[in-house]
Amino acid sequence: MVFSGAVIGMLVITLIYSITLAALSSALGKTIGELSETQVYKYLSYLLYQIVYIAVIFAFVRIYKCSWAGIGWKKTSFVYLLLAVPLAFGLLFSLNWVNELFVRLLSLFGYTAPEASLPSMAGGGFVGVLIVAALFPAVLEETLLRGAVLEGIKDIGTVATCLLGGLLFSLFHQSPTQTVYQFICGAVFTLLALRAGSVWPSVIAHFLNNAFILFDYKFGFLAGISKGGAIALYVLSALCLLAVLVYLIFFDRKTNRKKEGAIRPFLYPALPGIILCGLMWIFNLASGFGG
Repeated sequence: MVFSGAVIGMLVITLIYSITLAALSSALGKTIGELSETQVYKYLSYLLYQIVYIAVIFAFVRIYKCSWAGIGWKKTSFVYLLLAVPLAFGLLFSLNWVNELFVRLLSLFGYTAPEASLPSMAGGGFVGVLIVAALFPAVLEETLLRGAVLEGIKDIGTVATCLLGGLLFSLFHQSPTQTVYQFICGAVFTLLALRAGSVWPSVIAHFLNNAFILFDYKFGFLAGISKGGAIALYVLSALCLLAVLVYLIFFDRKTNRKKEGAIRPFLYPALPGIILCGLMWIFNLASGFGG
């Protein structure tokens, strides 16, 4: 229910926002393109989805009389909080080439990747962008996907849960260019949350991933790095990712699960959201080919 609720909520709020934008365009005598360049529009483009997530989470907690601990907000070992840092570092840098390779592959067939449309990062604006594009998504998406959703799928076995978690995370973002990278991140974040028994570590890893992308977007750290430095960075990040995964998979096995429950109780209510996400993914892909 929570997955489909979030997806349907996003589509409804997008429709309302589009109609409101068209009405404002007519009333103010400005084009939609001009309105979409305003800071208010750009902030609302992030915040409206997050308002939907908050509403869905609170509805889930209220309807199912679930505690916050029941959707992942509980204490965990400090070890997992520490592991979140090298994990985020490893995912971001050692797998950065995945996005680039996939975009290049799509571009061979005429695909054009959409440009990011962020609010202004000038001055204190960077803090605002960090909140709406890094902090809020990390907290709310992890609460939804590694909290409420994970509670509904964790009994199908550890491997299946991680793979399904990766698929749902990737579909949820409806981004063709980041499909592979987000699938991997989703699977790894799911494993981390399973091992920790909490969303805290995956929230940290998710936030660090988003935050560094924004820092690099503003300050251009990677653009100024030498070829040798880039190689060293990629090798070190790959080692970090490998070390954390080896520990979580082969040494920290106390939360390993075999299949104990059926997927149907989750799948049936989630199916509308999965189908809608798939359709939106196809639409976004087709839009890229449309120029």
